[in-house]
Amino acid sequence: MIKIPAVFKYFICLCAIILIAIGANVNPALAHRPHDVLEQIELSPNYGQDRTIFIVVRNNLFKSINGGESWRRISRGLDTKFFTPLSSLTISQQNPQILYISSQENGVYKSEDGGESWRKINNGLDKLNTGILKVSKQDDKLALMTMADRRLGEEKQLYKTDNGGEKWRLVFDNNAAITAIAFSPDDDSKILIGDHAGKLYFSEDRGDSWKPGTTLNNSGGITSIAFSPQVKTDKTFFVGTEAGGVFKTVDGGNSFIKVNQGISDLNIRDIAIQPSKNQGYDIWISTWDDGTFASQDGGKSWNKYSQGLTKHHQADDLKLPHFSKVRISPNFKQDKTMFVAGFNGLFGSKNSGKNWQKIETLSGDTVVALAISPNYQNDSTVAIVTYIRHAFISQDGGKTWRRSNKGLEIPRLSQSFDEPDQDPRRFFDVAFSPNYASDKAIFATILWNNFLKSDNNGESWKIVIPDNPKGQALRGMTIVPSPNFAADKTIYLGTQYGSIFRSTDGGQSFKYLSKLKRHTTNEPLSLIISPNFAVDRTLYASGLQGVYKTVDGGKTWQLLTAGTPLDGRYNDHIRLTISPNYAEDNTVIAGTDNGFYLTRNSGKSWEELQSPAYGKNVYIEDVAISPNYASDRTFIVSTRGRGLFKTTDGGKTFNKIGDDSLEFSRLSDVPSAGVAIKFSPNYAKDRTIYGFGSAATEVFKSTDGGNNWQVLAIPSPKDDSYDLFTSIDLFFLVYRNIILRIGIALALAFLSFFTLEMLRLDKFLPLNKLTIKVIGTAAIFAITLIALLK
Repeated sequence: MIKIPAVFKYFICLCAIILIAIGANVNPALAHRPHDVLEQIELSPNYGQDRTIFIVVRNNLFKSINGGESWRRISRGLDTKFFTPLSSLTISQQNPQILYISSQENGVYKSEDGGESWRKINNGLDKLNTGILKVSKQDDKLALMTMADRRLGEEKQLYKTDNGGEKWRLVFDNNAAITAIAFSPDDDSKILIGDHAGKLYFSEDRGDSWKPGTTLNNSGGITSIAFSPQVKTDKTFFVGTEAGGVFKTVDGGNSFIKVNQGISDLNIRDIAIQPSKNQGYDIWISTWDDGTFASQDGGKSWNKYSQGLTKHHQADDLKLPHFSKVRISPNFKQDKTMFVAGFNGLFGSKNSGKNWQKIETLSGDTVVALAISPNYQNDSTVAIVTYIRHAFISQDGGKTWRRSNKGLEIPRLSQSFDEPDQDPRRFFDVAFSPNYASDKAIFATILWNNFLKSDNNGESWKIVIPDNPKGQALRGMTIVPSPNFAADKTIYLGTQYGSIFRSTDGGQSFKYLSKLKRHTTNEPLSLIISPNFAVDRTLYASGLQGVYKTVDGGKTWQLLTAGTPLDGRYNDHIRLTISPNYAEDNTVIAGTDNGFYLTRNSGKSWEELQSPAYGKNVYIEDVAISPNYASDRTFIVSTRGRGLFKTTDGGKTFNKIGDDSLEFSRLSDVPSAGVAIKFSPNYAKDRTIYGFGSAATEVFKSTDGGNNWQVLAIPSPKDDSYDLFTSIDLFFLVYRNIILRIGIALALAFLSFFTLEMLRLDKFLPLNKLTIKVIGTAAIFAITLIALLK
């Protein structure tokens, strides 16, 4: 046995101690979650007392009553169609209970209970592509709104209501898109609008007639208009433009001067004016790229106030502004509070804009998918995954939850300890093995292309990346295990872009199988499998032209919906479910953004399930079918803005269930594939159903068939923390190449230690043997390491 010299032992031990020490002190990266893309923000006129804020984030309406510390999703009555943005939100300055919101393709909605519920007010509108909407500061029954599709720059028509939206009428038809509306703060007979060509128009009769005013040439479109608080006497107002910065008039609009000193970005997105001391006022603007600026001298000079504001490169990729609305607390003199909406989220300041902090709106802890153990009767196990970061397991029916993230540490996924641009743990779906009682397997997917498998009830996860020789887009994978999984070990994955992958080894590996035509949106692929798959090899999927079917295990697909009511519609949003008794009843249900359809002959023909309970043109968010459908004929449907409905006669009649505020669905424009309603496999006895859809980390549970629901809150850790052994493991994983090179250098140094002794260099050098060996070994180690690390 070779005896290792003591000096070399000390050297190896020192290297090991250094590596372990470094590994033990590895702190998890505090990764950014995806940007929130905030489109609208409005404050209650009583914000100083009620601290109420409304925002539209990724086309979801949220409300906060604590200054943005927490949010609730508001959906009751907002039955907008798929990919129909909420355009413009406004709130009455006399009564904070009254709000209006416009939408593309669905018209205008009004709330009279502080935004808790909404109703359509489209009487008099011959089109429903509504855009900018503003309400008078003195009379909340008087409102103006643009009409057409803003995405095409065609909001050329202006509509008016003077009875709170009960009737609209066309009052102006412009040659260019109307881009800004402003009511005078002290006289609502005086109104200004601006258009995409830089031209202003005036009304002095509450919007009934319009006169052309000044054109701000070579400045792009008008983006915002703000009046001085004393406009009646000082005749002053400000106009923001796309390319010319800020213009000011002191003669009621007859002449304008540019007031841009100190503004580094002349693409103005919004202007807000706040009264200050001695009858004066401060002016705040937001710009496309550079954040916020303020002027305390009537616009003569501006100072930048953007410390803490952040941007995201994707805004540039999509040619969207980094910053948009700026809103100031009505109680600003006391609370110094302001907010700015941006592509990267909501920002707030409590010191007059000197510092900004990002406010979480679309929480990374929002539940996006839920699964129930097939052995729920015996194990009471439920799994959920959140938008970002977390998987949770409950083994007592949701009373308590444990976090399940071992194996999903950020450095393990990113291969780096550097702070990532986005947290890579963006969950998409979760599912139990149909053989869970025996194999304890749970599956999940995260963006972009990671399939996750746990063989120990979620105690730890393994990461599998599907083989992809054709280079198919893998974003957002839906999980569909075979009902015969115990025997065939088959799992299907379907991506947002329609690529189908299959595993026949229980998820150890996946091969590309086929592709369906789909739009490239955040909508998931709805993929379902026949309960009789072992015999019929049948799956159904949603695609570009409707519903598709395969009878050869996914190799080829046939379009079923040509010539049916589902034909030719924008069909990325189709939610499918299949009867558990499919072998006998051939029943498949398809929920769309404009109707609810059922086939009883395996897709040969489809009928629309109409019901006065939920009305016409219903948007189906999700649908779930009872495991005892053959006997109880029950399924539940969640509709956008209209609530939950249940049938117990196979769809002939429906009854509303649960509270009116309940709506189980995935959040709009948030990548996820979870089915928002899940029946217990033991539903015939326990009458249990689970659902999700709120803005918080919570799920809903009913034990009486959906009539009543309880909220199950899941406490979420704020950040990652690793134990010593996990930290060491991650260190060696991330730095494995460097460690390998160090190992090679150490091995050569070890060999050189003995080689130098055999060379007997002490006879030729004025050094003793030990000194020669130490110096030589260190030199060879250093030279080798430098060469390997180049």
